[in-house]
Amino acid sequence: MKKEYFSLQIRRYKEEMFLLANSIVNNYHDAEDVVVETILTAYEKIHTLRDEEKFKSWLMQILVNNARKEIKKRNRYLFTDEIEKFLPQENEQTKKVWEFIFSLDEDLRVIVVLHYYQGFQVKEIAKMLHVPQGTVKSRLFRARNELKKLIEENEERVR
Repeated sequence: MKKEYFSLQIRRYKEEMFLLANSIVNNYHDAEDVVVETILTAYEKIHTLRDEEKFKSWLMQILVNNARKEIKKRNRYLFTDEIEKFLPQENEQTKKVWEFIFSLDEDLRVIVVLHYYQGFQVKEIAKMLHVPQGTVKSRLFRARNELKKLIEENEERVR
């Protein structure tokens, strides 16, 4: 893969990388560090990518692994008010839904972001996270139910 193509792909996915990293580490600055580390790792390991069509999936898998290492290293699961700096803020409803997503446990939150925001299929997510497809499906089911419950409980605040 040529350096120009690599740079183009990184620019293309940088925002998605940040959103996913922050959804895992729950800290704006740590998420920035994870993205930088992911770019460096991807550049060093680009020779392991067998199919350029799967660049995004390969890159996000590296990012997930780096984000989880960051969590273990710093042992943090704190929610920050940094959401507003990077989330698409179309309106107050959208902001509230993102807050609900960020309130989910990490295992649910990551899958929601990968599936609904980044468009990965269940099979791809399972491979990325090293879990069975059934686990991804059940986590999506649980996440949808939790989000539905949160939205119903906060219906007045969401509107």
